[in-house]
Amino acid sequence: MELKEILQKLPTKPGVYIFKDNKGHILYIGKANNLRSRVRSYFQNSASLSLRIKSMVSLVADMDYIVTENEVEALILESNLVKKHKPKYNVILRDDKHYPYLRLATDEMYPYFSIVRRVKKNKGIYFGPYASPKSLRRTLKLIHIIFQLRQSRDPLDGRPKRRPCLNYQMGRCLAPCAGYVKKEDYNKMVRDVILFLKGRNDELLNSLKRKMDKLSENLRFEEAGRTRDQISAIEMTMEKQNIISTTLEDEDVIAIYRDGGKVNVQLLFIRGGKFIGDKNLIFTHTEDIDDTEILSSFVRQYYSGDVFIPEEIILEKEIDEMEIVKEWLSEKRGGRVEIVVPHRGRKRELIHMAKENAAISLKITLDSADLRMAALKDLKARLNLSKLPLRIEAFDISTIMGTSAVGSMVVFIDGEPVKNNYKRFRIKTVAGMDDYGMMREIILRRYSKVKEGSGVRGQGSGKTLPLAPCPLPLSNMPDLIIVDGGKGQLNTLNNVLKELSIADVDTIGIAKGEDRNNPETDTIYLPNRAKGLILPSDSSGRHLIQRIRDEAHRFAIKYHRELRGKEGIMSELDEIPGIGLKRKRTLLKHFGSLKKIKEASVKELAGILHISEKSAMELHERLL
Repeated sequence: MELKEILQKLPTKPGVYIFKDNKGHILYIGKANNLRSRVRSYFQNSASLSLRIKSMVSLVADMDYIVTENEVEALILESNLVKKHKPKYNVILRDDKHYPYLRLATDEMYPYFSIVRRVKKNKGIYFGPYASPKSLRRTLKLIHIIFQLRQSRDPLDGRPKRRPCLNYQMGRCLAPCAGYVKKEDYNKMVRDVILFLKGRNDELLNSLKRKMDKLSENLRFEEAGRTRDQISAIEMTMEKQNIISTTLEDEDVIAIYRDGGKVNVQLLFIRGGKFIGDKNLIFTHTEDIDDTEILSSFVRQYYSGDVFIPEEIILEKEIDEMEIVKEWLSEKRGGRVEIVVPHRGRKRELIHMAKENAAISLKITLDSADLRMAALKDLKARLNLSKLPLRIEAFDISTIMGTSAVGSMVVFIDGEPVKNNYKRFRIKTVAGMDDYGMMREIILRRYSKVKEGSGVRGQGSGKTLPLAPCPLPLSNMPDLIIVDGGKGQLNTLNNVLKELSIADVDTIGIAKGEDRNNPETDTIYLPNRAKGLILPSDSSGRHLIQRIRDEAHRFAIKYHRELRGKEGIMSELDEIPGIGLKRKRTLLKHFGSLKKIKEASVKELAGILHISEKSAMELHERLL
């Protein structure tokens, strides 16, 4: 009756609707131009809904809605809420990888480059994304070889601050920090760099050739020689570049390839007419979801993040509400964005290229998935597990003589690591060399959350949203839990699960054998079995367990090293007068390492610590 009353009172305005089940868990989040019309359409007897949506509607027990000013606002809110709550019946873009970009700090008097992972609305020009940090660093190195752009990040006002560094002696910098170059001359070079990165190399070469001729006429042969070397380096770079278009446009190309219930969305990055990289995302269990919905969800969720938005997005098929999406992207970019669906010509050829890449990538992934599934089946059979271990969680402890003790948890789903689900624990209640006590603490902390939840308050409707899904609902318990250790560690795990009344979960321990350097002697321990089990060398399940154990060990050691490193930084910062405990923590939290603190500019130190530039300059000098 409550749901029926809500449906009767729905406004006819744009907004976002949130369907929930009888336990308050969010099932689906959508947007509408007319909330009343859109939401009621789900509950009409004649509604031609897909099996997936019919299944969702059958579970709806309550709903909430948020009214917005217009459809663009509704689209933005929908994307943010879907990304936050990841409802079961929405198509979810599960991708936490941020490709690197080059940012040119145009807000500085003498701009410089930095490597960033997110595109933000601030004064700066972004180039990318680059396929890998390695390719970006290679590009940045080439820029510093060809152009004499500064590499330091100090705030400069045109007045000399120090003697020129080694880069100036090598001919790799014009030394603005020493006052050796005028702002106008430096900015001319910056314009050349922008032309180079945007692919306008013909225009750049013509400009440099005119500059070289003028320098020669004025008998400035040394400078003319440097310009000649620039021209040669740029021409060599042009020979290696994969030119896709002579229009020098920034374009994203998006195509889709389907194989049964699995879909691969392929994204090609074209910058300045050159192909610079790609990314692909695979969606599973899509039998009842059409390509249009997948593409539409991909575009909305991908571009809602801190990514570069090009002038043109080329799609294989039209998506829902394309004009509204264009308006949203244009507003987000701060300039017009076109979305095109080509049927012939060069752009259609780009779609074919993306589709072919999607097919190849999906085939490789499916082959790998088959191998992973075979390993899971092998594991179930050899260990007599109660069910196929599709979700596995593994725990490890890292400590040196009981100091800075930490624990780690890694998660593998379908035999593959899911790194955004990893967790790390700093041991809080156990002192000294008590491995069992440490293992008990982290397992108790992890699975106690099964019984926890948190409230979320909605906006606009004035209603309180229900309790958000538990961090780990009982239905989402792992199929298999692994601890690094023998019978004692396994008993600790099982005692905690019994204490928490958690059953129907398989558990094992894995320990090094007599020959610790020989993985074939690794021993598997099972509950209610006195002796350990050594799996044969041809067991794919054994290799998977070892890989998971090693990953948990690696993740724990990484965290342990971070903590020890931070303690070392704290002790080194103790030697610098004027830095108290609060400031040390502030610096450490922001920069993460002593090296990065030392590399920080005076302006950064002043802003982070809220001190004057004079005090920041003194601190900067002490750090050096």
